[in-house]
Amino acid sequence: MTEKVFYNTCPAAGCHQLCALKVHVEEGRIRKVESADYPGDPAARSVCLKGLAAPRLVYHSDRLKYPLKRIGERGEGKWQRISWDEALDTIAAKLLEVKEKYGSQSVKIMAASSSHVGVLMGRLMAARFANAWGAGGVFEAKSHWLADMRVPAASLLTLGDSGQTHRPRDVVHSKMIIVWGGNPAETHIPNMRFILDAKDQGAKLVVIGPLFDATAAKADRWIAIRPATDAALAMAMIHVIIREGLYDRDYVMQHTVAPFLVSEKDGRFLRQDGKPAVWDETAQESRPFDAAALPALQGTFNTGGGACKTAFHLLTEKAAYYTPERAEEIIGVPAEEIRSLAREYAAAKPATIRMYYGVSRTLNSTLSCRAMIILAALTGNIGVPGGGAPVPQVFSPIVLDEQAVANPPGAPGVQVLPGTPSSMRGWAAIREGKPYPIKVFFNAYRNDLQCDGHLEGYREIFAPMELVVVSDIFMTRTARYADIVLPDATIYERDDMVVNGDYLQLLEKAIEPLHEARTALDVWSALAERVGLGEYFRHTPQDYMRMLLASGHPSVDGITFERLEAEKIVRGNLPSPPEIPFARGNFPTPSGRIEFYNESLVEFGEELPFHRETLESPRRSPLAGRYPLIFLSAKVRATMHSIMANVDWMQEVSEEPLLHINPADAQKRAVADGDWVVAFNDRGRVKLKARLSEAVPPGTVNVPHGWWPERFAEGHYSDLLHRIDDLTTIDPVLESETVVGDSRACSGLIHFDCLAEVVKA
Repeated sequence: MTEKVFYNTCPAAGCHQLCALKVHVEEGRIRKVESADYPGDPAARSVCLKGLAAPRLVYHSDRLKYPLKRIGERGEGKWQRISWDEALDTIAAKLLEVKEKYGSQSVKIMAASSSHVGVLMGRLMAARFANAWGAGGVFEAKSHWLADMRVPAASLLTLGDSGQTHRPRDVVHSKMIIVWGGNPAETHIPNMRFILDAKDQGAKLVVIGPLFDATAAKADRWIAIRPATDAALAMAMIHVIIREGLYDRDYVMQHTVAPFLVSEKDGRFLRQDGKPAVWDETAQESRPFDAAALPALQGTFNTGGGACKTAFHLLTEKAAYYTPERAEEIIGVPAEEIRSLAREYAAAKPATIRMYYGVSRTLNSTLSCRAMIILAALTGNIGVPGGGAPVPQVFSPIVLDEQAVANPPGAPGVQVLPGTPSSMRGWAAIREGKPYPIKVFFNAYRNDLQCDGHLEGYREIFAPMELVVVSDIFMTRTARYADIVLPDATIYERDDMVVNGDYLQLLEKAIEPLHEARTALDVWSALAERVGLGEYFRHTPQDYMRMLLASGHPSVDGITFERLEAEKIVRGNLPSPPEIPFARGNFPTPSGRIEFYNESLVEFGEELPFHRETLESPRRSPLAGRYPLIFLSAKVRATMHSIMANVDWMQEVSEEPLLHINPADAQKRAVADGDWVVAFNDRGRVKLKARLSEAVPPGTVNVPHGWWPERFAEGHYSDLLHRIDDLTTIDPVLESETVVGDSRACSGLIHFDCLAEVVKA
């Protein structure tokens, strides 16, 4: 029996780890997968149960096997098998019809997500067709993400870089690791390995978050805060560090805007000779910051421009409100524990704060993330090994020529919806049919109707559309609301490539597509031929990969497709070991320094961070009287978004979907462990069993994220979330020019900003 080995990656890539895998094939069938080595870096090798279970997706009995046409109402679940020719002819005819009637912009193509692996099939083939067609409905926020972007936005606003390429393994240099708003033991497993390595070397692990999860179980300290009060804790720590003189004065003076003078008149930096000014204590006058002998750190001064205070003075005043005692009232953590944490963090150099996306899923969380970065800046923990306050995703420094593939010469290009700096405004515009209607909608390998907001919003948006097409490998909740469903090929049934941190990885076709599945390239090429755009789709996957590698960027200099084909995994032309972000003290901010005081946010009243109760706060929201419980849907190890939730191996190692509720809250509602309960609010409801657990704080309930509707007795947890087109969920700061102009930072969904009530069924 002959075995062949192919290189590929894990299909559950929403964790952004993209673990390289070897795929073992015997007689045309995948026998197993295992982790693959990265050249010169054996420590980078990793895989988790989701990756090992990947072949179960390929051979799943519920895989879509052939094209389907809806014969009932949308969502009714009545389908008719059709041929590929009928499917493609139907789609092509509708495309040409709506183009004639409404214009080419009446077609919206939304392909790929953070879990659809592959540069070509995951994104660029759909983008190529969209540009060739002149499709519309594109949101100004050019990122492919719909959520989680408040963490990159905070980094952008404070440090000038939304990516912060701090490698996960840098934590091995840390003496203290603060995991803030995340559960890497279940959701970023390769990263957790380095955290545990650091612990073995003596580092202390602190976990901050409301749920006692698998990561908190490994921590030296768990800080159990009330959900969405992270800014109050960070500001209280800043208060202690400043009040007790625990900050790194030299670092603060040299690398932050601390000594810059801020005008009391307009909140802007005072400028002299076009440069931010400071108060020179030697000359007793204001001077440009680079011309002062001894800049003052604190104080109020009268200058020719009027009364001014230093930015550090303003931060001190803002933090003064957040005494540990006042913070205790807000976050529910004892004042002495707050003091102790602040002192320990300030003393443990180097120390790192790892901000995870769980901290970003409430309306005002950009404020929280900015405050966390300030903690790192005050203590001199930015730009040093083992330090930083990075985002969990490592944005690759490898630069490919994606435009060569996505936007072929001569193509008209896509049309952006005007005035849509956030996806919520984009969906609202589509719902309203302004400035043009969307009549044909393509959705490829996305399960938005399960993962991104409650169902009725999407149903209303889809209602006026004349054709909805979904391409996927399963009949997902999203596919059920399509008119035509196309069976997609898995990543093991097509050729592609991916960028993973410092590496380029070849994704090799290990087997032929099963059943009647087709690759994205095959589908878009066939449609292009039918609508007169065939000239744009004359290339093979290998041709497109050559285009990508011909970017001319130093990171891929000398890396040809032939080399990638031979070596499978190639490290980009990058420093080794990687340079620590901001190690040279250069910050791509307007001032060239860490801007904990951001003058561009004066108009929003957020030039400095502070705690603001979130949209559906149990303390402030008018809904709290009817819905007193904070409703969370935290991620777990069994799924990645909704991927893997229907795989038997993952179900075997996981409990059924349960509503986790604190015993005190359960007692008030006469709910016992295992009882059937209904969680509900004005938007929707879900029926499932209760699990009494001290791991969930009083006033909070949690339903694990990712499980499909079939696993619930009634409804679905996502139906309690906000609509995708709800404009009240938009943070105005994230629609500012600075944020909108960055592809990795945008306004996103607020899944953890919901109130609910629970009753016994």
